[in-house]
Amino acid sequence: MSNSVLNRNLASLKTKDPALFEKITPLKGSKFYAATKSKSGHPSLVHVDQDGRKKQIDSNYDPVGEAIRNLARFNISGSINFIVLGLGLGCLVSQIIKINSKHAKIFIFEKDPELFALAIREADFTQIFEHPGVKLFVDKDLRDVSHFLEPERTNFTLNEYCLISQKALVEKNFEYYGVLYKEIEKYFKESRINLKTQSVHSKVYYKNIFSNQECLRSSPGIKNLKDCLSGIPAIICSAGPSLDKNIQLLKSSRKGFFLIAVATALKPLLHNGIQPDVVISIDPDELTIRSFDLFRDSGDTWLVYNAAVPNTIPKIFPTRKMAFDLDVHLAKWFNKHSDAKGSLGKTSSVAHSALNFAEFLACSPVILIGQDLSFQNQRLHCNQSFYFEDSINLVSRFNPLYYLNRLKYLNFGPNLTERIDIFGCQVGSTLAMDSYRQIFSSSLDTSKTVINATEGGVPIKGMKNLSLREALHYHCRNSIKKKFDSFIAPMSLEIDALEDLHESTCRLLRNLEKISEEVNAIKKLQIDAPSNDQKQYFVDHMGTLYKSILEDKEIALLLQDYDFAGFSDWYRSSSQILNRKELFKDCSQLNEEYERDLIFLKVLADSVKYLRFGFERSLSPEN
Repeated sequence: MSNSVLNRNLASLKTKDPALFEKITPLKGSKFYAATKSKSGHPSLVHVDQDGRKKQIDSNYDPVGEAIRNLARFNISGSINFIVLGLGLGCLVSQIIKINSKHAKIFIFEKDPELFALAIREADFTQIFEHPGVKLFVDKDLRDVSHFLEPERTNFTLNEYCLISQKALVEKNFEYYGVLYKEIEKYFKESRINLKTQSVHSKVYYKNIFSNQECLRSSPGIKNLKDCLSGIPAIICSAGPSLDKNIQLLKSSRKGFFLIAVATALKPLLHNGIQPDVVISIDPDELTIRSFDLFRDSGDTWLVYNAAVPNTIPKIFPTRKMAFDLDVHLAKWFNKHSDAKGSLGKTSSVAHSALNFAEFLACSPVILIGQDLSFQNQRLHCNQSFYFEDSINLVSRFNPLYYLNRLKYLNFGPNLTERIDIFGCQVGSTLAMDSYRQIFSSSLDTSKTVINATEGGVPIKGMKNLSLREALHYHCRNSIKKKFDSFIAPMSLEIDALEDLHESTCRLLRNLEKISEEVNAIKKLQIDAPSNDQKQYFVDHMGTLYKSILEDKEIALLLQDYDFAGFSDWYRSSSQILNRKELFKDCSQLNEEYERDLIFLKVLADSVKYLRFGFERSLSPEN
């Protein structure tokens, strides 16, 4: 290939990715790859082993035709997002670009920087480098995969993505690409669960956040507790079915550890005469209220909660509650304009929150019990939990307990999966619990000791398995009372004063009022059986409204998070319409745009109305 092609490639690469340009420019080629001219005239990639033996990677006859045939093996119909493992000489990526619009997102991972340096000397890459949706990741640290994917996390999750691998190249670096593939799948599996949770609970989050403002103002934050229990052992008690076998052992060494209960484990602990130091609650559903005894004094137990929980829960703990920040835009808005409480990072479940809290306090070791992440005799929860109480209340001669448990088990349907437990036996689990297990493993700090003393269920990679009796014997024999005083002391600190919350709320309400007026004006454009001109007029006005809302990022995020499912449907539909308009220039998408905007106008109107109501109510004295 001529120097002019190399120079064009380098110029395009420098504009696209200056850091990659600096990394690649000094490299002159590859020790293990070479390019030959195929019979069709296009360059073809060849692998050269240490003994000088050559093996074709691309077709020696027609690499482009081969790329087209290989691409046909992948189900790319309708795809607008792609992840490519192995770049090679770029034939496959060039074909993806040819059959897709400029709005397609194409993430390319290439392990070998020398192969990349060879490729830009042998083939014209300007089309690839100049495509706005192409991102290049060459010889990247696999620990940073989530960081690379994060900018398109929502897009790739909502609109899906097509993962395409250059088989021959992947096989040559299978260890790297195998791990990369698993990391990508794990990342988006977690993302799908999180977005599904957000879609289901977004409106409940907002209801609870607004309702909890008074409680949050009277709750100190966890930020004052950083590292305050350094070196103190902590036990995190979840409500898995295996808790029945060892819960009583906690009594024998109760003064030797800090006890953190997830909400569902509170009743089982109290029933057995065991008082936890803190109970953690994060679930927004009203059902979680049943984890607490509304008519019984919580004693010395502190509540650790975020703004998403039902308002009833913090009210049960009038003087012994502390809060941590919630990663929902409404909660972040209040934190920004009033009092940040302190963060526990990413918390996919209440058990993850408990582990993060123990590590935030610098407890060591951290010991997990009741964390089965699987069924035991088709039960997911221990005795005395409210789930168990539900089943007991339904037991009759014609509905024995094992039958009721079986019905609950089967109700999980396609979400059921099977795993191997700590005893080497096959047990039932669910896709969600399996994802939680992987999150536990991936988030573990290898410099800290985390022990799984569940004595049942599925093992968690990176955690040492011990019986609870052994864990108590080795780590919980000394009293922690003196050190525990350092946990209580910061709770007497005054709550930070609210500064600009009132002014910021009023300003936000004024902006919401303007959007409401625009929405109402567009509503008047709706008529029965509109003509194409009237549809276009409606769509144009909606487009103007979108742009207006996006100018205020704060409001845009608040609206989006309230009806996350509605905004997700709009985003997904808009992406598909935009892609079709680019690919089929002569085909009108007006009807699709009109139907999309009709639906979205109601979503937007309802969201604006709710936010105005919530913020106006937050200004009243009782809130």
